[in-house]
This record gives sequence, structure tokens and C-alpha cells, in this order.
Amino acid sequence: MQPERAPLGKVFNVPFLSLDGTSVEMASLLFLFLVVLAISGAQRHRQWIRRGVQLLSFFVFFYVVYSCLGVFGMIRNGLYGLTLVGSAYSESFYWLALPFVIIAVTFLHGPVFCGWICPTGSLQDISGWVRRHLLPRRPQGLSRSELVGICAASAGFIALLIWLGAKKKLFVEDSSLHWGAMLLLLCCLVMAGIIDDVPTRRLRLFSLAAIFFTAVSHMVVTSPVHFAFTSRDDPASALTTLVILVAGTFVTRSWCRYLCPWGHFIGFLHRFSRMRILLDKSRCNSCGVCDSRCDVGAIENGVIRTSHCQMCHACIDHCTTSALSVVDVWALRSKQGMSQEPTSPTIEKLSA
Repeated sequence: MQPERAPLGKVFNVPFLSLDGTSVEMASLLFLFLVVLAISGAQRHRQWIRRGVQLLSFFVFFYVVYSCLGVFGMIRNGLYGLTLVGSAYSESFYWLALPFVIIAVTFLHGPVFCGWICPTGSLQDISGWVRRHLLPRRPQGLSRSELVGICAASAGFIALLIWLGAKKKLFVEDSSLHWGAMLLLLCCLVMAGIIDDVPTRRLRLFSLAAIFFTAVSHMVVTSPVHFAFTSRDDPASALTTLVILVAGTFVTRSWCRYLCPWGHFIGFLHRFSRMRILLDKSRCNSCGVCDSRCDVGAIENGVIRTSHCQMCHACIDHCTTSALSVVDVWALRSKQGMSQEPTSPTIEKLSA
């Protein structure tokens, strides 16, 4: 995508380095975190506020940010920054600052980056809205003919990638398309009931390992939405972004569920974070509203899977009995004199 092309054209022609000339880029991202932390505790209209933050995030990422901060770039750039420690302090800080900030915020406030700021996740929320408001709802799921059609389309897409991949280097040129093909295949298998949703999420670990391996091997791996961060054409990344949007209309936030490597890493850190969403069993009436409102499927029968939760607060805001709330589990552990998972007669133990 060329810089002068709307709507993703960059406002500036050179990158902003955090300690070299100006700090506009990093300051804008830190501002997003401050906004989220300041308003995430709002009691009214919090989901509308979250949408506003997501729109602001789109502007920041598409028009100000120059470094590749896609789902792959966050990991790759962090590793690159580590290699510069001790030799180029200014540049190493530039590449390490944002990943470290996200990690620190995750430990203190949970994965608010995933639920409130990440542009890839926000794009999938658009698909989720389409699924809830425009597509017909049928409790019995998709018909056999619809499943066959979706599987056939996915098979055709994968076959096209294999044909194109025969002429290119795997994981080097247009590599994000392979993740897009895998996402389509996983959505088809989950919808068909061939594989289960929760066990399939373990594939995010393999996705993380693949990005780590390619990063240390100095291979170029472009990620979805990468085309929005660069000043060059990247049709593969744009097509993969479209695939993610389409997949999200069948399985909400499917990329976050099955293939996001950064999401897996953040989910692991969330198991040790200070703020968690906990269930007060004495108030829960087992209505199932929280289950249906969680786009990442982190709740099942009122039980929250910590490593899948993205702290979007949708379950809290739609709970009719106020059974769910954000709890400081570090303080709870200290009060109970525990070093393990906090439990009490009314607060349900969280599942990892």
C-alpha cells in the first residue's frame, strides 16, 4: 500500500523513533493504554466506550505507527530489540518498549491490549457484529449443504495457495496466506463438529513457535494487517486480513481463538495477572448470558478460562445479576494467605 493511497496512507514520511528526534509514535500507543486503564472501570456504557477506543486505536495504528506491530511483528520486533541491547540502546528501546509495556500492563490489569486496542481483534469484532445482527440465527447450526459449500471454498483457497507456493519459498514470500488457509480449515472442522473448539486453541502455541523459529532464523514472515503498517504493497497480508474477517462471521474472533501467537503468550501471562474476572456463585442464576456474550468463548457454563479471557468486560456488562466482577487476586491471595489460585465460598476458582 503506497503512502499516498487512502484510507491507509501514512501522515508522515519517516518513522518516529522513541529516543531519536520525536516520541510521537510511542507516546500515542502509551496514550491508548492510559485511556483504557482510566475508563475500563466505568460502570455505564462501557462497551460503547470500548468501541470508541477501538476506533481511536485504528487511527493510531493506521496513520501514526510505523513499526510493524502486527500479531507476528510484535514478537519478531521484540526479539530483534533484545539482540540490540548493549550495542544500540536507542534502537533497542524502540523495538522493546511496546512489548514490555504490554507485558507489564497484562500482569497488572490483564490482557486489555487484546480486548481493547489490538487492531486485528477490533477488525474481528466487525465480523462478530455481522454474525449477530445480519446473519440468520439457527440453533441447529449450519445445514449440510452450507458446510459442504464452505469446505469446498476453503479447499479451493488452500489448493490455490499450494499451487502458488510451489513457485515460491514457503514462509518467506506471502507467508501470511498459509495462516489464512489454516484458519479457514480450522473453522470448517470446528463448525462440522470434527474437532472441538477448546482443544484446537492449543495450535496457538505452534503458531508462536513458528514465529519464534522464523525470527531467529532471519526469515521474513508478514502477518495479517501488516499492509497497514508499511509503505509498500502487500496483497498477501491484505488477503489474509480479508480471510480473517470472513472467518469471523462463522466463528467469532476465530483468529484469536486458534492461531494468534501473541494472544497465546498474553493468555499465558494472564494466568499470573493481578486483575481477573471472577464469578460470585451465590449471585449466579446460570442464565448463560455470559457464555453467549463472550466472543472468544472463554466462558462455559459460567466457568471462565483465564488464558482465553481478553478482559473486554462484555460478560460483566451483560450479566443481569452482577455475578461477575473484576477482582484483585493478588490482594485476595494476600488476605487469604495463599500462594495458589484464590478460592472462597462465593468466588469460583478460575480455570486456566
